[in-house]
Amino acid sequence: MYYMGMFLFLEEIDMILKKNIVKNYIYTFVSSVAVTDAIWMLFLAYRGMSLLEIGILESIFHISSLLMEIPTGIVADRFGRKTSRVMGRVLALVGTALMLSSHSFWMFAVAFVFSSLSYNMESGAGDALVYDTLVEIGESNRYMKIKGIIELCFQTAKTSSLIIGGWIATFNYELGYGISILINVLAIISALSFKEPTVHQTDQKKVSMLGHIKGSIGVIRDNAQILDYVVFIESFSLFHTTLFFYFQNFLKGKGFSETWIGVTLASASLLSILFSTRAHWFEEKFGRYRIIRTSAVATLIALAGIAFLPMEIAFFIMISCIDGVLFVAFSDYINQLIPSEHRATLLSFQAMVFSLLMILYFPVFGWVASSFGFKAGFIMVFFTSVPLMGFTFLRLKNTIRDTEKEKEV
Repeated sequence: MYYMGMFLFLEEIDMILKKNIVKNYIYTFVSSVAVTDAIWMLFLAYRGMSLLEIGILESIFHISSLLMEIPTGIVADRFGRKTSRVMGRVLALVGTALMLSSHSFWMFAVAFVFSSLSYNMESGAGDALVYDTLVEIGESNRYMKIKGIIELCFQTAKTSSLIIGGWIATFNYELGYGISILINVLAIISALSFKEPTVHQTDQKKVSMLGHIKGSIGVIRDNAQILDYVVFIESFSLFHTTLFFYFQNFLKGKGFSETWIGVTLASASLLSILFSTRAHWFEEKFGRYRIIRTSAVATLIALAGIAFLPMEIAFFIMISCIDGVLFVAFSDYINQLIPSEHRATLLSFQAMVFSLLMILYFPVFGWVASSFGFKAGFIMVFFTSVPLMGFTFLRLKNTIRDTEKEKEV
């Protein structure tokens, strides 16, 4: 009777945890509705910020993120992914309110710090909550497909936001930030509904924070492949994100209205959605090595097209399609290599690498674009992408081939 009761109890826990997956789809959609994405750089320019100041503000965002990524990842590992998520949404609410009320560089800087902290709280906790939920119910092999659906929810929200945000901007920039405050309140309510998985909690409260950091470093030291995957995907994300944000101002300079800027960015996001939902198919059909090799070559071709040809929009859309596949695939590749008790911390480390790259790169692009024109900035992106992505691809190549040969045997 005792064993039957225990079995039913565990089965009930599994059912509750499984609801995390659907709840995460809802949360991802709600929290990703950001009508300010299509207009935030235009809003800052409207409030008197120069391209260089905008670049510096973005660097402040990433400096804050760099400093707080590991501590917030430890919060998620030690005190819960759900706790981290709720705190992140509260910080996002504060950051949005500050953006709406700011009129000076330093007030915007404070707003960016709060937004950065909200990003930190989510960056490691979100994927960790989903992956550990799947580990706990014995379905981790479904992660890439589920991650594709998560990306579908994310990109659908982002695409809708770009169109709606661009349309709202034709009337009033401030209205977009007012709507974002309401959305953040809804996201907080959604975040409170999750059930915390327990697979990562074994003895974590007994380990000191310093001990946790040492353990996380040890994981990377024992498996250098993690670092290679992180550097490759975050290098790609650096170039894609830089282009995405500055593309708003580039298109505005070419005479596009805010509505058409939103439609253009939304079109790129729609195709990214399509490719992200098929990432598991690409993995099954072509394998890890071919996905990474093809994406590296295609990325360099697209960046060269943006830099040297008058077809910037077409090649930007091509980059977005590649992003759809790589974002989902690499999330799975990296999670497979990380133990649950260090998952949020190491995923935060991944986000920290991105922040470090953005701190160094984003304001430099802003200075080049404002001094010599956007085309000069695009040329810089191409010539920096060749060594960075090429080097990490070469490091991954032999390891991936050896891994796939072992699977075949």
